[in-house]
Amino acid sequence: MRREDIRNVALGAVLFAVLLLPLRDTVVDDTFIHLQYARNLAAAGELSFNRGDPTYGATSPLWVGLLALFARAGADLLVWCRVLSWLFAAASIVLVYRISAAAGGRPWTPVAAALMLASEAWFVRWSAVGMETSFAVFMTLAVIDLARNAARSAGRSALLGAALFLAALSRPEALLLVPLAVGAFLFAKGTARRFTFLLVFVPLFAAWLYIIHRHTGTYFPLTAGAKQGAIEFSPLVLRRALIPARIMGATLLLPWIAILAGLAAGAFRGRSPGYYLSETGSLREEPGVLLMLLWVFALPAAYVTLDFQVLSRYLVPVVPAVIVLGTTAWRKLVAGAVANARMRRAAIAIFTSLAILQSVVFYELVVVPPTRAFSQALETMLGGMGRWLEKNTPADALVAAADIGAIGYYSHRRILDLGGLVNPEINRMRREIDVDRIIEEGLYLRFGPDYLVDRNAFPERFSGRVIEGVRFEAVMKGEVPNLGIRKPEPVMYVLYRLERVGEAEE
Repeated sequence: MRREDIRNVALGAVLFAVLLLPLRDTVVDDTFIHLQYARNLAAAGELSFNRGDPTYGATSPLWVGLLALFARAGADLLVWCRVLSWLFAAASIVLVYRISAAAGGRPWTPVAAALMLASEAWFVRWSAVGMETSFAVFMTLAVIDLARNAARSAGRSALLGAALFLAALSRPEALLLVPLAVGAFLFAKGTARRFTFLLVFVPLFAAWLYIIHRHTGTYFPLTAGAKQGAIEFSPLVLRRALIPARIMGATLLLPWIAILAGLAAGAFRGRSPGYYLSETGSLREEPGVLLMLLWVFALPAAYVTLDFQVLSRYLVPVVPAVIVLGTTAWRKLVAGAVANARMRRAAIAIFTSLAILQSVVFYELVVVPPTRAFSQALETMLGGMGRWLEKNTPADALVAAADIGAIGYYSHRRILDLGGLVNPEINRMRREIDVDRIIEEGLYLRFGPDYLVDRNAFPERFSGRVIEGVRFEAVMKGEVPNLGIRKPEPVMYVLYRLERVGEAEE
């Protein structure tokens, strides 16, 4: 990169760092799930949440492996998971700048794209809390960047295959990039198309499937069963589609409008669909751009069709592609309508400023307050329960919980995951029975837990009750102000001791 490019990227990194400050010490419960897996991988060489019981409950085994290296070195994982997440976020800003620069419009368009990613509320939020999100974004961008030139040689295509494999291990949704890349290169123009990337990806991924199945008994993360509903094609699909539309529209409304306007303008004027989205104006000449275009529509569509419980972090990997395509489309639309160069620059500046303003306002008003409140309560309440369990229970105690991260990490006790992420038995049960019914009817008690961490709006709903021959005795309780942005209502967490009682007492 030239000195000017470094200065421009640094501007985006500074903006990201400023916005990161309010959330620099925040964390979510899922962060601790990865930390627990990393700690066990480092100590016992197994992918497990409960030591001695390997399970594929971590959605990002590559992130777990990276954290395990730091655990082996004696690093504080709760610190370094955040630091690594921030570093991959900064690297993602660099790649967005690079990809946008390749699409033309220097220096304004790549600067606009870098600043928009640096200020995108969901990107900042999930990069702050030590999750694998920014790492998955970086790997997705690496795939897109390599796809731009993969058709030029077998070596470049092989690198793309390796990147696709690593991306799939950073987030399982990245597997969708493989068929999309195949489609993009099949559509590519000329005889220079190269599919060496498949010859690299397929054996690597096949070897991974063999290893992980032999180690855990499953091929894919148990999250798929815990988060997925019923596949159906009905009017409900359109209703479910409103969820990802609202999530992305809250921060990326203008880039999305620019993409749709570019596609519409190209169709109206009888041009290529990618005329306003790429440098050459032809998607057949730029498979990397076509891959981005397919990606931003295909991933949300897959979530909706498969009825996944869509969270904002699941959509963050498409955010950079939306920004790159949106800024490119806006630049070319303006270039076709405005002759004066100064006016064109002003139009790009206004577009960028409004997009940043929308995202920053949403971030400050909607994202930051509940994230900080939940993080503080999580550390105090669930972390406190975990520390109590470590000090006051036998080493072989089994704790049932729906939120397992902080409880498992701090308690060092075996966890019966009522969410089904790390316990295949519960995962299979949840395919037929709702998790609320599993808890309310005590169906999980057949597995013999000694304690239960219950989460509900009603405090101590089980206190003193006897279910399936087990009495519930409240030990600790505390209120959490919210469970995130989509669930702003306060809830009560209660730690129960579970005691077997005789038939007479029951």
